[in-house]
Amino acid sequence: MPFHELPPELLWAILSHLAADDDYLSLCACALTCRALFSPAQAGIFRTISLHSEDTILLAKLESMPHIRTLAKHLDLWEINNRWTRRSEVLHRTLDLLSPYIVSLDIFHRRRRQGKPRFDFPSLSRLKCIEEISLKEDDVKGQPGVIYGNNGLPTFLNQFPKLRAINFDECWVRNQIIDSKSDVADPVFLLERLDVQCCQDTLVLDWLIPALSSLQSLHFSCWIFDPSTVSTIVRQYMITAGESLQHLEVRSLNHASDADLRSLMTVVRTHSTNLRSLRLIITESASEHSPIQLMVQALLIIGAHMHLQRLTLVFFQHDAPVDGSPWDELQDLLLGTGFPALRSVEFRLLLDSLESISESAFVAAVPRLAQKGMISSLNADIVHRAHENHGHKPDICSLK
Repeated sequence: MPFHELPPELLWAILSHLAADDDYLSLCACALTCRALFSPAQAGIFRTISLHSEDTILLAKLESMPHIRTLAKHLDLWEINNRWTRRSEVLHRTLDLLSPYIVSLDIFHRRRRQGKPRFDFPSLSRLKCIEEISLKEDDVKGQPGVIYGNNGLPTFLNQFPKLRAINFDECWVRNQIIDSKSDVADPVFLLERLDVQCCQDTLVLDWLIPALSSLQSLHFSCWIFDPSTVSTIVRQYMITAGESLQHLEVRSLNHASDADLRSLMTVVRTHSTNLRSLRLIITESASEHSPIQLMVQALLIIGAHMHLQRLTLVFFQHDAPVDGSPWDELQDLLLGTGFPALRSVEFRLLLDSLESISESAFVAAVPRLAQKGMISSLNADIVHRAHENHGHKPDICSLK
């Protein structure tokens, strides 16, 4: 089939890889290549709209070329402030034009001073079709503190009744629950996906519980300032989701205490009975146990799961031997009768540098899994270490 006769959906699937990498220049080059690529490339170019300040040029394009509005799906707001969102007619007009089409919102809010309202952006309520939100919030520079009973985030999120997914990326403002009942309304939405990478606002985490009865995918990190509080809330998340939960990712498992690990994995066994995929991540070397020992400990607590199909284990290995008891125990556990639906086991190794690794050593450590064809892949990732200013978690970046 000639290239220009390929279906538009297939051309967009090809060019979407450039859009996913924000390769704006390559998309522009594709748009100028031939008529067949113009429309799918243009869809990638205008898929994400970034608004960081007054942008009269963008507004003029949206007003003069109405078809561009229909291509916009994702809105990126970076370090916005209350005054701009309230007073900018350019922003208000832009939001009105985009509101029927934007379904995803990334927002980064930095508190300029103590006492400043949090996420007080009523103009964003124009975006009634929002289904997914990614949040970042930085505290006042040099003046981090603790606030109590602040309803800023719940009030903001309740502006979006069609919300289905939330990602708390790096939310550093520490907001604690107070004894008195909050005056904010319960969530007006039901979530299908929730990702808690880092969130110090325990009030909003607790407030979300009623919205999770249909939750299908939960990602959370044990790396947090107050792990006991978060683990308590996460257990309630899984209990509330029950059989609807199908995908679970637990990051920084090495930061969980023995008691928290046992409690979390017990809930997986007793409540997440319809789970299809489980991803366990150890982001640093564990002090008391080798990484694989900690993984085995977690799986032993689960004991058995009738529907789990895919297991991914991500961990540091370093100089620990890739043989012996824990690896044999892992095979005994996974090939026994406790995980009858398991079809795939993936290992991902975290490295501090671009050192070479021997894939054969890990395959040889689990020969019975390999013989069954259950080792789907073995990948190496490089880890960029924590930033000193906040003690951020390491980033995991796949090596190509």
